[in-house]
Amino acid sequence: MVDKLSHLATSANFPNKALEGRINNIVDEITADYENDSSVFDVALDKIDKLVAQQERALSRNIERVVRTQEGQEKLQKARQAVGKVISSRIKPPAAPRVLIDLVESGWRDLLVLTHIKEGPDSDTWAEHVKTLDLLCLWLSKQQQGDVDEDLIMQRGLEAEPLIDLIGQQITSALPTNIAHESVLLELRDILAGNMAVECADVSDKLAEVQPEPAEIRNRIEELPRLRRWVNRVEQLQKDSWLTYRGKDGQKCRMQLAWISEARDRYIFVNERGQKIADLSAIMLARQLSRGVQPPAPADKLSVVDKSMYHTLEHVQKTLSFARNHDSLTRLINRETFLDQMSRALRHTQLKQSQHAVLYLNIDQFSLVNDVYDRVNGDQVLLEFARLLAQMHGKKSSSARIDGDEFAILLLGRSMEQALQVAEKIRSDIEVSSVDIDGESVTFTVSIGVAPILEHSPGVDEVLDAARSAMYHAKEEGRNRVTPFTEEQAGANTYRRDKAQTRQDLEKALTTERFVLRAQPIVQTTVDGSGSSTLHFELLLGLLNKDGSVTSPGEFIESAERYGFMSLVDRWVVREAFSWISKLMDAQKIVPNLAINLSGTSVTDDSFMDYLLEQISEFGVGTSRLCFEITETGTISNLVKAADFVRTFRNIGCKFSIDDFGTGLASHNYLRELPVDYVKIDGSFVTSIHKNRSDYAMARSINDLAHFLGQETIAESVENDEIIVKLEEIGVDYLQGWGIGKPKLLAEVTNNLSSIEK
Repeated sequence: MVDKLSHLATSANFPNKALEGRINNIVDEITADYENDSSVFDVALDKIDKLVAQQERALSRNIERVVRTQEGQEKLQKARQAVGKVISSRIKPPAAPRVLIDLVESGWRDLLVLTHIKEGPDSDTWAEHVKTLDLLCLWLSKQQQGDVDEDLIMQRGLEAEPLIDLIGQQITSALPTNIAHESVLLELRDILAGNMAVECADVSDKLAEVQPEPAEIRNRIEELPRLRRWVNRVEQLQKDSWLTYRGKDGQKCRMQLAWISEARDRYIFVNERGQKIADLSAIMLARQLSRGVQPPAPADKLSVVDKSMYHTLEHVQKTLSFARNHDSLTRLINRETFLDQMSRALRHTQLKQSQHAVLYLNIDQFSLVNDVYDRVNGDQVLLEFARLLAQMHGKKSSSARIDGDEFAILLLGRSMEQALQVAEKIRSDIEVSSVDIDGESVTFTVSIGVAPILEHSPGVDEVLDAARSAMYHAKEEGRNRVTPFTEEQAGANTYRRDKAQTRQDLEKALTTERFVLRAQPIVQTTVDGSGSSTLHFELLLGLLNKDGSVTSPGEFIESAERYGFMSLVDRWVVREAFSWISKLMDAQKIVPNLAINLSGTSVTDDSFMDYLLEQISEFGVGTSRLCFEITETGTISNLVKAADFVRTFRNIGCKFSIDDFGTGLASHNYLRELPVDYVKIDGSFVTSIHKNRSDYAMARSINDLAHFLGQETIAESVENDEIIVKLEEIGVDYLQGWGIGKPKLLAEVTNNLSSIEK
């Protein structure tokens, strides 16, 4: 009942005084009688059902009207296109007889359009009109070229009289109020009778009104690789599909695809009341999809009651995440979270050659505050300073408390010069600001060091240390000033050499069998008293040493991430995994469910999507056994593309999981926007879950949130029975870790797999 009432009460149905009055009456009747008469709910539900049915009928009628209108416009557009082709093939640039151009514009074009609509292009009338135009073109062309003698002119004048009369009658009959053609026909008579010369006029491109054909537009799109993916998505849309978008107020809105043109080059959308709100070409719609218009996310499909419960669970998870990622006093992000944001900025710089910067701030002589005032007031100064700082640096930036009275600001999309200007403004603004302590106005100054985040920056710890070093130089120079960190060009040259060497080493390792795949089991918990017989493994990358031992390829992966080569690694893993599956099928072995790691960089890479589709087709692997695990969600530079990647492969049967969930500031955004099947609870919340109440609460909130969206959970880093007990108590679905099973080489796993029963 609540869901139906909320559906009626959506903003899409208002303003509507009559509906508002009926809903209020139903609610009033329930609140007045529910304690004494339980049947009031049945009566109310019956009334609500009738209102819902009325709304649905009204919606259907509104959509039908929109569709009828569009079909009429489409028919008109087709007619204009056909007429345009007829005209453009006969009256061609650069010049043509002016009288012929005038005839087309004064009624002949409209006559052809009406004939096409009413009788069609296969009718005798249409053929006669086209034949008439051909005859006029021939006569005027020959007369213009002087290819006619006096006898022929006289004969043609006699033939032209009834033809011109017929043209006049046809135009007048089709367009009763039109008189523009009459003077043109008089001039045409004189020309064909030889009384006037044929004058030429420039032929405008607008004369024929011919629009590009869909095939021409599609060819142009092939030259726009960034749009190609989204045009493909447009072509896959079905009538009645719903899409979500952000309104001007930032709120999510819905629109329904009500009509698609026959050529699939035009799309009409209606709102929840059935009113037309968008008329988009295929390219315009593709651009909208690339900017975030998309099918409803899992959270968007919840009922109003479920949404309320989901928001409550999400709030709990956000609160726990906030406490983990923020400084308890100032409520700014903490050092660890700030370094994580810097890492994302550095990866963005390396991929996009963008520019970012870090400001490191220290309150000058802050120790005097603690000497003059007590510790409580010192903390109050830090809190007020943090609030002041958060208001000063604007968008595309974030503030953090690093330690004690030291703070940092990450500036995105700013050159070193721009960062120095921002730093100077912050310094001067703080200098003229004050904090009230016990009725006394306290002022202070800051010293600021500025360091750039460049493509060749060695690492985030080093960048932060550089900014801190520059800050100390500012103090040595007299405090209350901004000092930039300077570096040598040698750093850039070293970075380029290291990048080239890393690619060479990586390609060598990939082609010389130094990399190997191992499989670690993922087992279902026995919360309900029964386990699952389905085998489930995660494929992990290993590095084969000369002595035959296998170790983690940590340094290789770190370098691949640093220099933007993770897609090379992901391609190798995919091909090796599919090759193994193919061998299992050939050997008549049972193929287990497999989780394959993909980096955040790969899931937003158009070429990687094409590669993955090709590999699935080439090896013929069963997609129902594949689960792609998105690692490093922080590297996802485009959430819209990532969501499209997930939807594309889920549509062909693949599953998805989010790895390391709960560690980032925006984890809940990924859960809400990415339609995944599994959520992996990060190991940092699992290893001490039996000893740490905060970790237990965090793991439980993640589990509850995922389950509410219909997703299953996997706990990683499960090392002992005590951890297993706590995870089963929470209700986690799957367990993974060395306490469950160690990674094994694929050959060993193959030997342990059962054969398919024949």
